[in-house]
Formats: sequence, structure tokens, C-alpha cells
Amino acid sequence: MADSNITKNALAVSMKKLMEKKPFSEISVSELCMKAGVGRMSFYRNYSSVRDILSVYLTKCTDEWWQTYISKPQESFNGSFWKELLAVYKKNEKLILLIYKNDLSSILKEHVFSCCGPKPEMDDTSAYICGMIAGMIYGFIDEWIKRGMDGTPNIADIEKLIKFISTECIIKS
Repeated sequence: MADSNITKNALAVSMKKLMEKKPFSEISVSELCMKAGVGRMSFYRNYSSVRDILSVYLTKCTDEWWQTYISKPQESFNGSFWKELLAVYKKNEKLILLIYKNDLSSILKEHVFSCCGPKPEMDDTSAYICGMIAGMIYGFIDEWIKRGMDGTPNIADIEKLIKFISTECIIKS
């Protein structure tokens, strides 16, 4: 397990360095493995594609935050959600911007939906609600990234968010 984590970390660091120098589409498994100092077998033991490195890294970042966040008392849980979630992405700003520069924002969308989107075992209503929430979270983060990742938007209160959606987005569209 420790070797797997070392390999994953080396590949993630090397991926970021390569993406700083060239487009993602030009990065090969061979080049990535050479830069990371790992064999192709080690790569394929951990990933099925070069793109998976970015997905797994994002998951690791948010999973670590989420495990800490869900242990908070309920009263502080809702009020700090957006601020703390955006701080996770801000901490990884360089990589996030490289992902967007390479037109790979779908990785972030897939990640958000895998975390809080609908699951096959859910009833229809629950699945629709989770799909809507995941879409809102992704849209919120996506827009924040596109606007420069500066500050934390003042939307800590979910009631304000719902009111805004119902009066500004749905009614005006």
C-alpha cells in the first residue's frame, strides 16, 4: 500500500510538471512514467489512463477534507461548507487551472457527481434531487474557477441560494 501511494504521488507530481510545459493531449504514459521514475506496469496497476491521475488526485483532496468536515457539529456544518470546499480547490489552484486550461473541466464535473450525485440504488425522487444538488455544486465551483478563484462568494445560507435559484434562474429563463 505504501508503495502504491508513493507511485501515485510521483505520477501526480510529474503530471502537474508536464502539464505546466505542454498540453495534456501530448502527454504519454511512457513520458509520464519516465518523469516519475516508475515503470509502466506500476502505472497500469494504479490507473487505466493518464486522465485517471487527475480524477484520483481530486478525489483524494476532497475526501481528506470531507472526512474532517463531517465530524463538525451541525451548527457549524452548513455555515462553512462553501468556504471550506472552495479552500480545498484554492489550495490546489495551480492544478485546477491547468485542468481548465486543457479543457478538462469534465473531470471536475465527474468528480462532483461521483461524490454527491445520484446513485443507481436511489429511488427516482432522491436521484433527481441529488442530481440537481450535484449540478448546482458543480456549476457554482465551475463559475468560481472561471471568475479567477478569488474570495469566497457570500452564499453560506442555503435558503438564500434556493430563493435566488427560484427567483433569478428559473423564473427569468
